Order: sequence, then structure tokens, then C-alpha cells
Amino acid sequence: MRPASPILLTAAGAGGVAAAGLGSGVGPAASAPLAASLALVLANPALPSARPVAVFGGHALAVVAGVLAAFVLPPGPVAVAVAAAAGFGAMLLFRVVHPPAVASGCLMVLQPWPTGVFLIGAAATLAVALLLHTRFSRDIGGAAESDPADGSLPAPAGESQ
Repeated sequence: MRPASPILLTAAGAGGVAAAGLGSGVGPAASAPLAASLALVLANPALPSARPVAVFGGHALAVVAGVLAAFVLPPGPVAVAVAAAAGFGAMLLFRVVHPPAVASGCLMVLQPWPTGVFLIGAAATLAVALLLHTRFSRDIGGAAESDPADGSLPAPAGESQ
């Protein structure tokens, strides 16, 4: 992929999510965590945090953690901090770490219900798109940069494994 391609695709994806958010009444703020997800996945697709299961699972767990924090705590910085920590802790527990998804949990404290549904749907769409891209890239002879079975990363250039 040419260096400008991930930048343009991230911009297009973030703009599309923001437009969909506006059209659905959720607002453009929901595009922030998904734009970060797109940037991470497009810049480093071989990372374990760029796997489709990590993208979807990370956003879903963070949304659940954020909704629970918003339900239990009054709105404010403490609720945002608890949502972020609980979401990240759940990602670690379930081994679907996707750092940009932490922001999804924070958004749940700030603008809960419709945003959560929107984010989970958008994350699912992103995960399916990534899965299809990975599948079809391999089918047409694209080189896979990591072994999806063990999530290992390739050795840096000039080093042997």
C-alpha cells in the first residue's frame, strides 16, 4: 500500500462514519474512536490489535464498560476514567486488545445509548471489512505479514527469527 493510501482511507472512513453519525442523530463524535481504529489497522495491519476480532471485541467490551460506568456513576471525569480502565481491563482479560476502542467506552459516559448501538454496528462493519480484505488479499496472492493463528509479528528488516 502506498504511504498516502492509509491516510486517505482513514480520512474517507472517518468522514463516512461522521456523516452516518450525523444522519442517524448520534453526532460526529462517534467517528473519533473508529478513525483511530482505521489508522491503526491501515498503518500496521500485522499487529494483533488490528485483527478483526480485536477491533470488534475491543469496541464492544469498551461500550459495555462505558454503559455500566454511566449507569453506576454520576457523569464526570471519574466515570470516564472508570469506563476507560474497565474497558481496557476487559480487553486484556478477553485478549482482544484494541487501544483505540478505549475511547468508545469514554463516549458512553458522555453520550450513552444511541452512540453505543452506532459504535458497535460500525465496529462490526469495520471488522467484517477487515476480515474480507485479509481473506481476499491472501486468495489473490497477497503476502500475509503475520501468522493469523498465533498473532506473531514478522521480524524487523535485517533480523532473522
